[in-house]
Amino acid sequence: MFYIIFLFLLIFIGGYITRRKKFNKEQVILENMGFDRSKKILHMLRLPSRSMWDFVINSNPITSKKYPHMLIYLRIKSEGEFALETRVFKLKSKINKKFPKFYLRKESIFDKLTSDIDYRNNPEFSKKFFLKSLGKEENKLAVEKLFKNFSLQKKLISNPLNIESNGDEMFYYWDGVKFPIEEIPQRISEVEYLHDNYFDVIV
Repeated sequence: MFYIIFLFLLIFIGGYITRRKKFNKEQVILENMGFDRSKKILHMLRLPSRSMWDFVINSNPITSKKYPHMLIYLRIKSEGEFALETRVFKLKSKINKKFPKFYLRKESIFDKLTSDIDYRNNPEFSKKFFLKSLGKEENKLAVEKLFKNFSLQKKLISNPLNIESNGDEMFYYWDGVKFPIEEIPQRISEVEYLHDNYFDVIV
């Protein structure tokens, strides 16, 4: 029994040391790219689509003076014995704009049993994504108008990702994807293109 406990202790310590080394290595890369990261937990942060039954931890916020309107963080969602890790981009408006409230995700089998916003002129988009308004009729009309843009639909079909809005902030993420730190500049470019050209614009 003692040997089993000792073995588990060694595995735990070894895993901790490995994760710590990786974290420190990433810190150097982030600093060289002009980013700051801390290990704190973001207690008050939640996605608009989050269910009250979801056990989620938001942590490790990444910021940069170059992108003062942006926060990148790690979303860890418990799924049974496993944890699903996702890097999320939270963006504010650069022009103090209010956004319609909604969430967009890839449509699942269960989503087909629930009504959402569809577009007859682009069944490919409607089949691929589940788009839900989070407000009254006026908000729903604003969401419908926002995603009616064929250019935006085409862009999302070619690079599917989740997009959510609480009205004050936008959240962009590839669900279940914790991409390497080295990819952050490329991912920022993709997210900023969407944000600046389709959402944070004067209508």
